[in-house]
Amino acid sequence: MADLKRNDENGQSILEFALILPIIVLLLTAPVDFFICMNTKMTLSSAASECMSRLDYSDISSGTVSNKVTQIITQNFTERLDPSKVNIEELSEAGSQKNDYSYYVYSSDLSNPSDFGSQFEVRPGSFEYTEVKMQLSYERSAVTFWGTLFLGNTYKVKTPVYSRDIYISGYTP
Repeated sequence: MADLKRNDENGQSILEFALILPIIVLLLTAPVDFFICMNTKMTLSSAASECMSRLDYSDISSGTVSNKVTQIITQNFTERLDPSKVNIEELSEAGSQKNDYSYYVYSSDLSNPSDFGSQFEVRPGSFEYTEVKMQLSYERSAVTFWGTLFLGNTYKVKTPVYSRDIYISGYTP
């Protein structure tokens, strides 16, 4: 009699486990695509920031920005991003702007021990720059059922729009 009761309990445990297992698997796989999406967004943001920091005016004036972006991503991010899936969503240049400023230079001709501030000569200066804005995107495929349900089979991850002033010429009086 005791053996029969033990077999009933074993069968009940197996049945409970069989009923609960699909729910546990679904709950454990739910965050996978979310974490993949967030990791891709952080990596893509790092890549966009790196690309913006390495751009110079010759890349913009010659129209080779996309080549430089691909080169930077290939050199630094291939273990985490496929360069062929990275797209430049936005790339704009605001045009040339001039910035006039004044700077101070010590002059021994104006030396006055009693008034230190009067020993500096004011000189004008200026430089030209352009504001560049860029946004990158990356296409990913969903890995789990939940990712397909909420994000679709493929989804796009986008960076914020990064902006940077790029020096053109100047620093002349």
